[in-house]
Amino acid sequence: MIHRRYITTLILATLSVAAMALTTNDEPNFPGLDTNPRYVELKRQNSLLLEKEDSVQNIIASAREQFSISRDTLTAENFDMEGFSTYILALEEEVFELRQQRGDVITELNNMEQTYIIEHMYARTNTELNYAENSFTDNSIEEADSIEVAPSRGVRNLIENDIIRNTLNKEDYEELCAAEELDRGMPALADAYITTYRHLRTTASEYTTTQSEATADSLFAIYGTLRNDIDSLDAKIASQWHRVIDAKYYAYGYILEVNHRYDLLDSSSADFSEMQQRSAREDGFYASDGLAHYVMGYPTLLDFEIDFSREMGLEEAADSLQGVRNSMQLPDYRLDDIRLERRLFLDYQSIVIGRTNYYNSTNPVPELKVYERGLMYRILLGTFRSKQPMTLFKGVQPLYIVQNEDDSYSYYAGGFSSPQEANEALLFLKEKGFKKPEICRWYDGVMVNITAETSDDQEEETTTPVGNRYIVMIECETLSDEMRETINNTSPDKMISRRGAKFAIGTFSERSEADMLLSALTDKYPDMVATIEVIDYN
Repeated sequence: MIHRRYITTLILATLSVAAMALTTNDEPNFPGLDTNPRYVELKRQNSLLLEKEDSVQNIIASAREQFSISRDTLTAENFDMEGFSTYILALEEEVFELRQQRGDVITELNNMEQTYIIEHMYARTNTELNYAENSFTDNSIEEADSIEVAPSRGVRNLIENDIIRNTLNKEDYEELCAAEELDRGMPALADAYITTYRHLRTTASEYTTTQSEATADSLFAIYGTLRNDIDSLDAKIASQWHRVIDAKYYAYGYILEVNHRYDLLDSSSADFSEMQQRSAREDGFYASDGLAHYVMGYPTLLDFEIDFSREMGLEEAADSLQGVRNSMQLPDYRLDDIRLERRLFLDYQSIVIGRTNYYNSTNPVPELKVYERGLMYRILLGTFRSKQPMTLFKGVQPLYIVQNEDDSYSYYAGGFSSPQEANEALLFLKEKGFKKPEICRWYDGVMVNITAETSDDQEEETTTPVGNRYIVMIECETLSDEMRETINNTSPDKMISRRGAKFAIGTFSERSEADMLLSALTDKYPDMVATIEVIDYN
């Protein structure tokens, strides 16, 4: 006589063997699929793609090793950083594409194998059960009639179980199926984000360290493309995961409510709320809120699906989901947000007085460079109908020339980052005998003559003083903090600048103001050598 306990044990043993086949690390054997042309072709494609990926990875490793050697042995001028960066990025993009192709192939392989396992497993289970039932003797028929056959354990794919399909209406079930497909695609999306992030991080690192403007421009263009890609991936991850969460929690919650499973419904609601709050607390701290929500939310959702499956008696689905839970590997979402500002390779240069023949036929005055981005101040020394002899400019360096549309020539000196520095240079040039220097400003390639546009009142205070002005000159190697404090307390807002072996404070419009500072300094520092210089602007 075959008892009820034997039949139940037979079913459990059969299903356990199938579950072990799915979770083992050894490549499973599917005899029924070995003759399937599509399955064989997918296996071949997977092997080829894996070989290609390994080959490209080896090339990348070799290139980076060669890069380290070349960087140590070649000068910056002889090493093609831009070409190397472009080459590596192209290889990494190829790896990314190969992984995407493998992901599609593996997904299709898994679907075929899962379908085979389910069909083969239940065909075998039913055969063994029929054999057991047919082995009853005539004397045991009456007892067999009273045997309770174990209830169905369901199918491994949770949403394919009848209790879900039959409880939900057509629209809700279709939305659950769509959410399941999106859920399966989340690992590939997360992997794509991580891969793109690594490209972005490498590009940003190279951009911030390169000393070549051309290389920087190329890297910044690549950064812009990667930035758009990663922002799109972030938005897609967030949108897709939000849809998965909404559809699955609604569907499973509805089924629990219909079946009066309120304990699990309440506990899952509490877990979901806590997960949402934890995710919200992380918003804005890392590169991707969408990735953070997925990584923190996926284990909670998976645990809920496992509990739901067991609660509804769907042990096959619960075992399958538990296997996924045990082997789950999620990316680290704690990634720094990478944002680059456009680097401005502006050549700021103070004005110095050198040899009058510094610029000559073999070293001509260079053309003025207009930067497309950024802010630059220069001093206009004059505009002339023809080119001028260098003696006219008294050895001023650096000097630049511009040929204007009317074929006149303008000469500019220096390059400064602020109006204060430009005004200081203007006063310095006036001291050297230049009568009407003017401050010009370029902002993103557009020039404005500040001096020409300044009102008469402003000119008196800033660029074109009238009458005498005064500068306090101090002869010393350095100014101590105490000296600077004395200067700031006595003459607030007066600029301190170095003049060779001296420091200049001012200018002052009134002699009495300069005298006051001089007295304060000499009283406190009797050994100090300080004088007042007069600048005549008449």
